[in-house]
Amino acid sequence: MFDGIESLYIGLGLILRIFLVFSQTRLRNYFEQSGEFVTPLNSWKRVIEGIYLRKLNVSPFLGSVVHETPLSLCFYSKLHTITNGHVESLFIIADLISGFLAYRAAYYILHRLFDQQLKDKATYKDERKMFLLTKADVQKNAYRVLLCAMVNPLSIGTCVAKSSLVFHNLLLTMTFYFFVTYQLLPFILTLCLASSISLYPIVLIVPGLVQFSNNTNNKRSIVRVIFVLVLFIMVNIGILYLNFYLNHQSWSFVDAIYSFIFHVPDYTPNIGIFWYFFTEMFDHFRSLFVWTFQMHVLIVYLLPFTIRLRNDPAFLFWLLCAIFCIFKSYPAYGDVAFYFNYLPIWSFLFRYVRQGLVITCMMIVAALMTPITWYLWIYAGSANANFYFAMTFIFNIAQTFLLSDLIYAYLKQQFFIKNGLTIPRINGVEGQLEFT
Repeated sequence: MFDGIESLYIGLGLILRIFLVFSQTRLRNYFEQSGEFVTPLNSWKRVIEGIYLRKLNVSPFLGSVVHETPLSLCFYSKLHTITNGHVESLFIIADLISGFLAYRAAYYILHRLFDQQLKDKATYKDERKMFLLTKADVQKNAYRVLLCAMVNPLSIGTCVAKSSLVFHNLLLTMTFYFFVTYQLLPFILTLCLASSISLYPIVLIVPGLVQFSNNTNNKRSIVRVIFVLVLFIMVNIGILYLNFYLNHQSWSFVDAIYSFIFHVPDYTPNIGIFWYFFTEMFDHFRSLFVWTFQMHVLIVYLLPFTIRLRNDPAFLFWLLCAIFCIFKSYPAYGDVAFYFNYLPIWSFLFRYVRQGLVITCMMIVAALMTPITWYLWIYAGSANANFYFAMTFIFNIAQTFLLSDLIYAYLKQQFFIKNGLTIPRINGVEGQLEFT
């Protein structure tokens, strides 16, 4: 089933997770209480609370504790019953499956990119061929994705913390896998399920429309666009009503989940930017900034990136995932781990990045200093919230630099492939390339 390298990497990931989950109790307790890995939206303790409230025929959504959908709670309840409360192994299995599906999705993306370049190779000048993928790069970069998913500390920490993000990320990974393998119905179903849980993946229907709009002549068809969009809306409505019936025909989950995500009433510190801004915000400005922040995540980048990356929907899908993982209202390291695991797919772009060292140093320093500033703030009392937020802010700035640098590298590589290294002359004057 697996080749030697796949077995080695998956075995390594399995050993690391088993060791940390079952033998390091103090470390596991730390991760389960860490604000960087656990938020009000993905805390397993809150899930357990919701499961017991359901058993007592009490609505889990009456208070402000549970923020999972009724369908998710039903699923978790079954898992909890089957395992008699010992769900650690299920988190490990789900995390390993996510890593393997990410590897398979990476292989499909790289293989298709290689085939496309091979098809167009005859039109390239010799100087442009140095920028193209080789056959060895396809498998090598796919293996890197698998290795990254297996040993990524953020993925492992999320698994050890028993964050429900492990299952959310599995669902999102399945969505990406069905997306790159052109499986429309599974893609729509998994995307609708992911959107019903955390709202933000709803933007991924846009790359879905780009991906599945081609007809048999490989031309985009407005009929197929409408068909995919109508199918997406219908499945979303079906899932919404399924949650309604599972919640004893009550819409209380809408306020507990979607309103909670959008309006951000809980200021529990996390690695995002919402909580600090809204603790400092005057109430009469709050609505303006809530809408501004949410539109920044959901709308601002959607149209320009779709227009520019319409010929590379896989990169567009990943980029939109990265944006909402960074800027969502309750982010955690598990969100960062999701899009980090796919970075090796585009490792051929790394030669063009400008700020690689700065970004790496910022992320390492922020990741190391965040728990230290939390300890100084909460336990030692020798710091305040500004110290902790400064580290999370640096981490988010580094991620923003990473995305902007990769977009720059992508555009630069595309320019070199199209034009070569020779600078074209415009009206007899040597042209100047600018990226703004």
